[in-house]
Order: sequence, then structure tokens, then C-alpha cells
Amino acid sequence: MSKAARAGAAALIAGPVIGLIATIVLPTLSDDAGDVVTATTSHHSAMIAGLTLQTLSIPVMIAGVVWLATALAPKAPQLAVAGGIVGVAGAFVILFEDGLTDAGPSIVGSLDSARAVVALHQVGSSTAAAIDPLALLFDLGVALLAFGAVKIGVSRWVAVALTVSAVAQGVGFGAGARPVIAVAFAAMAVFFIVIVRSLSSAEQWQPAQSAVAVA
Repeated sequence: MSKAARAGAAALIAGPVIGLIATIVLPTLSDDAGDVVTATTSHHSAMIAGLTLQTLSIPVMIAGVVWLATALAPKAPQLAVAGGIVGVAGAFVILFEDGLTDAGPSIVGSLDSARAVVALHQVGSSTAAAIDPLALLFDLGVALLAFGAVKIGVSRWVAVALTVSAVAQGVGFGAGARPVIAVAFAAMAVFFIVIVRSLSSAEQWQPAQSAVAVA
């Protein structure tokens, strides 16, 4: 693999790993304004660290998804293009939502608890919340790329498992289920490693295959 390919592969794997760490560090995964105020007040440093990691994981995942789409394009052009576009679009929706969530500590720090709860509730129920279902586009994009990876020799069960993991982390965030999210992120990292290894093997095999054809 070239340096650029290694960087892309590293981003693909690092994205869910950072998401996993953020899930563990965050004092609460609840969207309830009262829970957010309580967690931010009682565990301010952990809340800041967790939100920072959570937000950081998204651009890293975007870089990884773009690389994977590019790497799969020669063998599965339609799935690669569709998965890349849809996945990145969904990731940007998540990034926007994370931006709203990141404002929580500032709101809590500048207002008393009662007013902070009201302010956070207003932010959470704003028109921006209407785009929340679009975040599922990221899961769909990952699923398309996962099945595109079947074209390079990845087992179909790996594609199915990666799809289930991606959907599970989305559902887990919606339900605030920490164990589900943590397991889903860990599984995504493992299955991305499998895909990266398959891509690396395919890349190493191609020159030998070409040489045999020439001979």
C-alpha cells in the first residue's frame, strides 16, 4: 500500500475506535436536557473530552469512507460511488448534530441549571432536529461499501455483519444505549480491518496476476 492508502486505511479503522473511546468517556449519552445539564455540571472535564472525541471521529470517518470508496471503485464502481456519496452525506448530518451538542457545555456554563435545561431543550427540539433521520444515510453508505467489498473477496457474512454494526450504532445513539454503541463501534473497527486486509491482499496479488497473464 502507498502512504496515502495507509493513511486512508488508518482513518477508516480509527474513526470507529475514536467513537468507541468517546462512548466510554462521555458521562451520559442521553438527549434529555436535564441529563445533559447534570452530567456537564458533575463531570465537566469528561463531558468536554467525550464530546471532543465524538466530534473528531466524524471527519476521520469521512476520510476513511472516501478512501474506501476510492479503493473499491475499480472493482465495484456503482456501489463505491453510491456508498461514498451517501455515507459522506450522512456523516455531515451527524457532524452538524454534534456541533449542536457541543454547544451544551457552553450553555450550561453561562446559565443557571433551570435556564440551561430550557435552552438545551429548545436546541434539541429546533428545526435542526428534523434532519436527524438523515443521519441514517451514513449507515446506508457503509452498507453499500461493505457489499462493494465483496467484489474484492470479502466474505458476504462480513458485509452483512458490518451493515448490522453500522445500523446498531445509529440505533444505539437514538436509544442512548451505551453497550450497544460500544459493541457496534468495536465490531465496525474489526470488520474494517478485515476489508483493509482484503484490499491489501488484492493489491499485492494484482501485479503477480498481471505478470502471469503476460507470460
